[in-house]
Amino acid sequence: MSTKNDILSLLQREALTVAQLCERLGITRNAINVQIKQLEAEGLVRRQKAPERGAVGKPSTVFEAAPGAEDVNSGAYPAFLKALLATLGDTCGKEALGDILEKTGRQLARAAGLSSPVDFESGLRAAMAAADALGANTEAIEQPDGIMVRNYSCPIGGAVRQEPCGCRAIAAFFSEATGKPVQEHCLREGKLICQYLIQIKTPKRR
Repeated sequence: MSTKNDILSLLQREALTVAQLCERLGITRNAINVQIKQLEAEGLVRRQKAPERGAVGKPSTVFEAAPGAEDVNSGAYPAFLKALLATLGDTCGKEALGDILEKTGRQLARAAGLSSPVDFESGLRAAMAAADALGANTEAIEQPDGIMVRNYSCPIGGAVRQEPCGCRAIAAFFSEATGKPVQEHCLREGKLICQYLIQIKTPKRR
């Protein structure tokens, strides 16, 4: 584990001062302070003032793990998601599962504040940035009938290989964020490559 993870692990158990962290981990105060600042910036650690006990001088700052930091190092989510998708597929059928995932993708976009973009370009940039922050690696490629968002690092790749309809969630995410129809064109043979065509031009009628 890294020093930052070691600090967080200790603070998940109990609130400690920098001096106490130095003692527990056997490293310098400066090293602790650097990691504490990063953990605070990430919202994983917060500080409290130690209650005064009649001592002279400024009370020591006590740090603790912030609510929501309990599962930051969890490796359970991929396995849980796979099991959940399999259970939902068996219970309600693949088509219903696809509809649920599409609603989930739209909800993710709304929760991230990406719904109702000012314009298409800003919506697309925000959606790609949000996807990349979750572990994607996206690029936008112009096509005759729109923009293809291609991703070489799927954040839910393991689940998508098991349940291809999972791609509908990502397609719906981009649709909600850009205000445009989106079609999924993912490649799943061999290396997984996610592709979502955002339609920004009206198809010609035949």
